[in-house]
Amino acid sequence: MKVKMVLTLILAGIIYPQQQIDIPWPTLAKSPWPMIAHDPQITGRSPYSGPKTPTIKWAIDLPKGVWSGPIIGEDGTLYVGSGAYGDTTNYFYAINPDGEIKWKFSTGNPGLIESGYLINNEGTIFFGSQSGWLYALDTSGNLKWKYDTGGNIFQRVMNTDLQGNIYIANSTNYLYSFSKDGELNWKVNYGGGLGARSVVFSPDGNTMYTTGKDSNLYALNLDGSIKWIYQCAVGLRLPLLVDNSGNIYFLPGCKRPWALVSLDSTSQIRWEYVINNSNAYFTDTSPAMDYLGNIYYTYEVHTSSTWDSRIESVDYYGNYRWTYQFEHPREDVDPLVVDKDGTVYCGSNWGYNYYALSKNGELLWQIPLEGRDIEYSTTIDSDGTLYIGLTKRQNQTTLIAIKDTGTVSIKETLFEIMDYELLQNHPNPFNPTTTIKYRLKEGGVVTLKLYDVLGKEIKTLVNEEKNKGRYTYNFDGSDLPSGVYIYQLRVNDFMASKKLMLIK
Repeated sequence: MKVKMVLTLILAGIIYPQQQIDIPWPTLAKSPWPMIAHDPQITGRSPYSGPKTPTIKWAIDLPKGVWSGPIIGEDGTLYVGSGAYGDTTNYFYAINPDGEIKWKFSTGNPGLIESGYLINNEGTIFFGSQSGWLYALDTSGNLKWKYDTGGNIFQRVMNTDLQGNIYIANSTNYLYSFSKDGELNWKVNYGGGLGARSVVFSPDGNTMYTTGKDSNLYALNLDGSIKWIYQCAVGLRLPLLVDNSGNIYFLPGCKRPWALVSLDSTSQIRWEYVINNSNAYFTDTSPAMDYLGNIYYTYEVHTSSTWDSRIESVDYYGNYRWTYQFEHPREDVDPLVVDKDGTVYCGSNWGYNYYALSKNGELLWQIPLEGRDIEYSTTIDSDGTLYIGLTKRQNQTTLIAIKDTGTVSIKETLFEIMDYELLQNHPNPFNPTTTIKYRLKEGGVVTLKLYDVLGKEIKTLVNEEKNKGRYTYNFDGSDLPSGVYIYQLRVNDFMASKKLMLIK
């Protein structure tokens, strides 16, 4: 039976080389999502179907915000760090699948828990902080060991090899290898420093790839020695992505026009897909790959008036599939996660919306994030629950569970309105219409007025009593000349102003 399975996989690889399978990694926990980006090849791919409708299962407040995770243990427990810049201490949590907190561990230092983390096959949870400490906890929240690396740890993905060693990089520009028991195996520094960059592994576990501050791509042996170097003048992004055949995918930004590049395991170029826009700029978002070998990546297009955020897909051979442009300028979506059906999930780093796109690049659903940012925080559980972590400030919803129930339930009340807020109009610049949104934490008499740059009142847009809530005003500037204007919101003791630009 085993021989038959092996032969089937070999034949599938010959006939359909783009077909991807899950690579066994015995040193990781056998769970639906044991590490950030799911696996040591950093594919961002789940073997389970995520939600096709945005039904909120539960939402909780981890007071200091979530910058990374969660990851999932073998018993379904969620593990996630929470932190805020400048606080005297930050916390790491264990949370039941129903949203109940099991325990929290205090780091006792002000370093934000922003780095990636993982849980191994022995149930040890590893995470780092911006204070430079690498921590190892057991599943009861007890400290097993910690190590001071002497530099901020904030790389997106922490990784492990097939021997159970842990790999991190920090702001001292060194790449570190630790045993699972906290002993330093080695540290290396090449080409002016490796920076706080993540490591990705080949399918056989014998080679790791990372990039340096000099923007070169390094293939390293497990002892940290160099196997080969792919030279790139500027701009190499991380993390990288590796497929079942050991091919590497990355967004180097070496030269104009920018391109998505695929190398084989010997550093030879397989193909380059050139972005069809001379004003395109890659973001720091990691590419992702689905089970059919399709690759997904993001970039922004800079025009004279705005930044347009896009997600694009090419197939295994570098052929164009589709492009989706997001609603708001400079969404800076992150991270890219893809389920077994090819559904792509991502959210705005500027707090606009969280999105689900079909495998064909069509919008399935979106939920408003109400100013909460998403960093490296999307996870898919075996029952299809999608977990997303958010940051903003204390006393805000920062961890959300979304699960398919067959009905759509976008809860506008999910994010309680904590403040008055006047948002930037969109689009901006505009001709002749734009949308102005504002939020009221309490009801009152609302005035929304338009002024010229000298402070002369042009017109009153809103002047009425309104209840607590979210409001949208559709502004039409057809009767006004081109120029810069000021719109001002007043309610109770709150006042805020923003600029808008009308171009005809």
